[in-house]
Parts: sequence; C-alpha cells; structure tokens
Amino acid sequence: MSERIEILFEDDWIVVARKPAGMLSVGYPGYRGKSAQDILTERYKNRGKIRIAVIHRLDRETSGIMVFAKTGEAKKRFMDSWQEIVTERTYRCVCVRARGAEPLSDSGTIDAPISYNAQDKGYVDKKGDPKAQRAVTRYRVIERGAERDLLECELETGRKNQIRVHMAHLGHPVSGDSLYGISSNEGGKDEQLALHARVLAFNHPFTGETLRFEDPEPAFFKTLAGGEPKKGAVKAGTAKVAPDARKLKGGAPSSRAPKERDAKRTEEIRPAAERTAEGKLRPRKGSGGSRFIPGK
Repeated sequence: MSERIEILFEDDWIVVARKPAGMLSVGYPGYRGKSAQDILTERYKNRGKIRIAVIHRLDRETSGIMVFAKTGEAKKRFMDSWQEIVTERTYRCVCVRARGAEPLSDSGTIDAPISYNAQDKGYVDKKGDPKAQRAVTRYRVIERGAERDLLECELETGRKNQIRVHMAHLGHPVSGDSLYGISSNEGGKDEQLALHARVLAFNHPFTGETLRFEDPEPAFFKTLAGGEPKKGAVKAGTAKVAPDARKLKGGAPSSRAPKERDAKRTEEIRPAAERTAEGKLRPRKGSGGSRFIPGK
C-alpha cells in the first residue's frame, strides 16, 4: 500500500484530504503501519501547536474524501454539530446482485436500524434491539451491468459500515466486500472493495462559508459495472477541487508547502460550466445529478 495522501484544502482550522484505499483513518494500539492521521501529524509536527484529529472515519479499504481538525476547538465544533454542519456526503459503489435477489429500483431509501455484534460487525436489526442505531441511506442506480450495478449513495446518518450493511441487507453487497459479501457467496473476497467517498460538503464552523469537495471514483468501478471508462476521464486520486493539491509520500513535509490559506469560497471551487450566462451559480443537484440531499 502506498502511503500517499492528497491534500485538497487546508486553512488554520481544518485539512481536507483524499485517503487511498488500504490505509486506516486512525491507528490502534500495536498497529505498526501509518494511518492517515499519522501521516498528517508528521506533516504538521513542526508548524506550531497543530494537533491533527480525526473528525469522521472511512473504512480501511474505502477511498475518498475526509476532513481532519487542526485544533481541539475545530474538532469539537464539527463533532458537536456534525448533522447541521455537513450538507452533503455522497459515495459511489459497485454492488453485486446476489443469487435470487430482486433487481434494485432506480432509486430508493433504506431506513433500517443497525445493530453490532460482539465482533463489532453490523447487521440490520429485525428484533427490536434497544441498542440498534437508526440508519438511513438513499441510493440511485447510475449504471446497470449484467451482474453488478454502479450506485450513488447519500448518507442521512453515519453508522459504521452503513452502506455495506444496508446494501448486503438488500441482497446487493458491495463488490469486493469480504466482511458482508461472502455470507451470500457474493462480493469477491480477492477483489478490491468498490466503495469511494466521492463528495463532502459542509458549512465551515468558523468562517460560515459553504465548501464542497468532489473526487471521482476509481476507473475500475465503471469497468466492474460493465462499462469502459471514457477517454479523458479523470483518474482516481485527481480531485476536481484541488488546484493546489500536493501529494505527500511517507508523511514527509512538502518542500513546496504554502503558508496557511484562508478558506476558499464555494464560488471559487465550482467550475464555470455550473454558472449561468450572467456568471451566477446554477442550483446544484449533487454528484452525478443526484437529487438526494441528506436530512431532506
């Protein structure tokens, strides 16, 4: 696994970065590798009183966009008001149709509480477990293949493994999911997990500005679903919203690291194609034209 993180945005309070598949968001006692938090901590270790903290996590094999706090106050503001601050959290995934499963509808909402067993593996609760946590996932089928479908999912809640648990519950486990896919003899235990955190949008807890970041899913998602990537398509790891993105290898500080920047306005981030002839921003429908907005 290449210890490489791509910085999409940073200011005095937060860092938005792309985590590659195969990297832990945060380590655990006895872990000898480098987590995303470790690499960013090394990067900022000589820059004053910066303490990198994880605000939310992605599964080890899930790639995509994460936001980290640089200060204790930044972490507190995010975690105390996560549901109000975050306005869009969109994933792309490829799901395998388990034998006997009904085809997915074009779009739908999965409102099914999740419980966790002693091994911390999630499952949809059907017995009224008082400890079950409310979990809501909205999905839209983007492309259908012979055996697998490319989906866009938006989270209204953020439970551990939520998309993986919900899609397996429907009989459409995420491709490459050895934890939730193998029970139905689907998913492909030797394949890479096809789950990517594509969009993250939030209201900055200090400046009040709305920031939106989008990173295309890996090209193999399209291939898995039965289609070939289009010529000129953005490759995995090259986010649309990082004009000054810097790749860090092994956590070493970049020799080109700029001074701390002020937060960029959403108007500066979104492409000209999303503007009217008068230069005004068009209303956004979400990644890939999705109309699903968390909390709505």
